[in-house]
Amino acid sequence: MARQVQGLSEREGQDLRKDPKVIRLMANLMAQGAVMLEQTCPICGLPLFRLKNGDVVCPVHGKVYLVSSDEEAREVEIDETLRQVEYMAATKIREYLRQGEVDQVSDLLNVMEAAERVMRLRMERAEKVRAQRAPLPQAEAKKGGEVKEEEKEEQE
Repeated sequence: MARQVQGLSEREGQDLRKDPKVIRLMANLMAQGAVMLEQTCPICGLPLFRLKNGDVVCPVHGKVYLVSSDEEAREVEIDETLRQVEYMAATKIREYLRQGEVDQVSDLLNVMEAAERVMRLRMERAEKVRAQRAPLPQAEAKKGGEVKEEEKEEQE
C-alpha cells in the first residue's frame, strides 16, 4: 500500500484529501470492500479504512493499529518487532543461501524459531485473556438460566 503512493506522504502542508492519486486509492479501497472509518491517520489526517481481512489501513501510510491504551500500544509494538525480526532473518537467510554460505544459516534459523515461539505464546496468552473477558453466548446464558430455574423447582 505505502509503495503505491511513494512520495505522497512527504508533501507536508498540502491537503492530501484533494490529491487525485489519494482519491483514486480511497475509491479503490472502497471498491474492494473496505469500509471507511471515522478515525483518521495520526500522521496525515486521512480517513482510515478497515479491509475485509480486518486490517486497518491509511491510503498513504499503509497498515495502522488502533489501540485504546498504552498497554495495548506496547503489545502491538512487541508483536510488530517480532514480525520484523522474523522477516529480517528470513531475508538474510535467503541472501546467505544465494551466496552459498550455508553455515551462516543455522543461527538465523534459531532466531526465527525463537521469535515464532514467542509470538505463539503471546497469541495463546491473548486468546486466554479474550476468553476470560468474553461474555457467554446467548444460548449458554439461557441454558444457565434454565438450570437455575430447574434447581428452584427442585428445592420447592
